[in-house]
Amino acid sequence: MNLSTIIGTADVLANYLAGGTKQYRAVILKTDEENKLTLPVTPAGYSVTTSQNNKIIDVLDSGEALLFGNTKLKKLKIKGFFPALRHQYPFVTGDVKEPSECVDILTKWKEGKTPVRIIITESPVNLVVGVDSLDFKERDGSRDIYFDLQLTEYRSLNTSPANYTRQIDSATGLRVRTGDAISSWIQGNLVEKAQDILERSKFAFGDFSHVDTFKSANGISHLNSFKTAWSW
Repeated sequence: MNLSTIIGTADVLANYLAGGTKQYRAVILKTDEENKLTLPVTPAGYSVTTSQNNKIIDVLDSGEALLFGNTKLKKLKIKGFFPALRHQYPFVTGDVKEPSECVDILTKWKEGKTPVRIIITESPVNLVVGVDSLDFKERDGSRDIYFDLQLTEYRSLNTSPANYTRQIDSATGLRVRTGDAISSWIQGNLVEKAQDILERSKFAFGDFSHVDTFKSANGISHLNSFKTAWSW
């Protein structure tokens, strides 16, 4: 183990020997309530990188100027180890799993391109992330697996369905324009009588502003005689 791991493990062990009165930080990763992993041994530390996509430009006769950009995705790095169950370490505070099982879970999320929420208790870290890389190795014959985990913040690009209320044309796969949608609706509601056209227009749009469109769609030319019978 490296020095930071030894210090962190020794602190947990000392607490265990003293009666386990202190609550230790947990690192929880989950896709939902059924699929989650609490790291068996809480890492001694973590690092988060935050940055802004600012630009520096050269302004004529003024020199350099800073243009503020948008926030870039956060980067999170964690180093630790998965202890082999054969040792029955007293400082395990998370899930009791074999190291290979922990590696399999993280690998599945990485290769499955699965967004994962990571929570580090008693810290500002509560993010949805993607697994960038997982490096792991054995190095001391203990069968413990040491790992380096790199994560990047995930932001969903899905747009609310409310922005896509127009119908999709089955032939082109494109959303039809409003006028096209009205024409399609009218074509699907053909009528034979001028009076029906007036009623359909009133029912569909609350007035008779689309009567001519109904008339044209139904091939009816004798509509004028009905205009005096209805309140425009």
